Amino acid sequence: MKNQKIRVKDYLLRKILKNAGFAFGFGSISLLTMCCKYGDIADITGTIKGKVTSSGSGEAIKDIEISIKENSRTIKTDNTGNYVVEYLEPQQYTVEAKDIDGADNGEFQNSTKTVELLPNELENCDFVLNPK
Repeated sequence: MKNQKIRVKDYLLRKILKNAGFAFGFGSISLLTMCCKYGDIADITGTIKGKVTSSGSGEAIKDIEISIKENSRTIKTDNTGNYVVEYLEPQQYTVEAKDIDGADNGEFQNSTKTVELLPNELENCDFVLNPK
């Protein structure tokens, strides 16, 4: 029970720090990010990771844009089709994979998935994209 109370306090502190970061113009590199990376607050955040491959060839697709709609975070897959999004609050997320570079690596249809992330959880969210 004591551990659960500490987690609730950490979660509330994280909310306060997040709002303070935006209020002082820290943007995405905020006090919140530093606290999550180096403090106890990281214990209540989760991570979404995955790999994007082609349905036709089964090969990894690089430079696919991965968007987390609930917090407007966007990253690209690396040369091996992998991505990782860390320090996410526990909640449900809509994750979208978009081919934004067009024909540079082939043209693929966008895909969306829903992920339920729990505290201190690593959730896998792979995408298999169909060619256009």
